[in-house]
Amino acid sequence: MTAPPRSPDPDYAPDRFWRAAAVPSTAVTQQHATTGRRRAGNGEAGQAAIQTAILLSIVLFLIIGVVQGTVWFAGRQVAIAAASEGARVAAAEGGTAQAGQAAAVQFAGTAGRGFLQGPRASVTRTETTATVTLTGTTQSLVSGGGLSISQTAAMPVERLTAPVDTGTP
Repeated sequence: MTAPPRSPDPDYAPDRFWRAAAVPSTAVTQQHATTGRRRAGNGEAGQAAIQTAILLSIVLFLIIGVVQGTVWFAGRQVAIAAASEGARVAAAEGGTAQAGQAAAVQFAGTAGRGFLQGPRASVTRTETTATVTLTGTTQSLVSGGGLSISQTAAMPVERLTAPVDTGTP
């Protein structure tokens, strides 16, 4: 019978692993008893779970922030479009401030469903300019209310004017 090949590791024993699994050595057992700590983990048990929990909460916070920013941007776009629609109606020949206000609120209610809440319009119409300011709030992903939005649009009022005499034939 031939001897098994020798390993370059002086501590190598082919049956050492079987013996260690079956019967723990007394030196390791006594070390656990005196220090109260496991040698392999160096007291870092659970550290990966804590790091994962912290990292996931930061990632979740960032995702909610990005989504809330997107909802605010969409609400802002609806508000400027509604203010422009209200200014267009108020600036039309024969248009009124009340018609512009109604058109702005109706547009915001239709196009901004889910993005813009409680739209309110204020209209100022002079002889030359119609100005509409639309305000509202965004949908909030967390409690505490949404972000405020205010957008203004102005248009020149359509009207007939007399030609200006330049003095040239």
